[in-house]
Amino acid sequence: MKFCLIAAFMSVVMAALTIGALPASADVILDVKTVNRLLSDISKLHEDSLKAPKRADRLEALYGLGERVLDLTDLMTKDLEGHGFNDPALVELIQRRLKENGVTITKDGPEWRYDLAAFREYLRLAPTGPLAADARYALVGFADTGKTVASVQKAIADKERFIHDYPKYSEMSLVKFLLAQDHVHLARVYDDLKQKAAAERQRQVARNIYLEIIKLYPDSEEAGPAADNLNVFKQPKP
Repeated sequence: MKFCLIAAFMSVVMAALTIGALPASADVILDVKTVNRLLSDISKLHEDSLKAPKRADRLEALYGLGERVLDLTDLMTKDLEGHGFNDPALVELIQRRLKENGVTITKDGPEWRYDLAAFREYLRLAPTGPLAADARYALVGFADTGKTVASVQKAIADKERFIHDYPKYSEMSLVKFLLAQDHVHLARVYDDLKQKAAAERQRQVARNIYLEIIKLYPDSEEAGPAADNLNVFKQPKP
């Protein structure tokens, strides 16, 4: 199950690092067959999350529901990036079918977002369950960081709590990379507010995290992007 989350996280991370590397417009990304398969999976998982005889199976279905919705929004975002638009009829079908299963997604600029309700509900029902760490992992990775000092600080605090609570989590290098990215984001917010010293403090924190990733996780997928981002910091500002 966690593989889906990792792949989706890396899609988000690498998209931020490879601006301009969009799929060719002729590629069919969001085809009806794939959409119907995902919607069918979501419908079944929703039903199982409510009606499966065993509590453990209901919880697993609830978590799986969240993953499938993330798969769908990831495809919708890639389709939007690749073509500049989504097929309105297909979007209408998706949103109607999702609503029938209690799922809400929204278009936020160049991407589609899921409100992550399934993961929050899983944690409400089973805060120490077998998939609790993975549900927290989804929340810290996919939650919208916002554009204000307070909202980005909250995103940073959530990731720091995750790191504290799950220090041996298998995808810690990615969580720390996302944390560094949040500090860079916060630096830009401070730049817009003309708070130069505060912005530089955030960039220094990000530098330290990138260095930690390179040192502690040299073979991880994040080590290369961390080194690239450090090189960007070293380049003179125009």
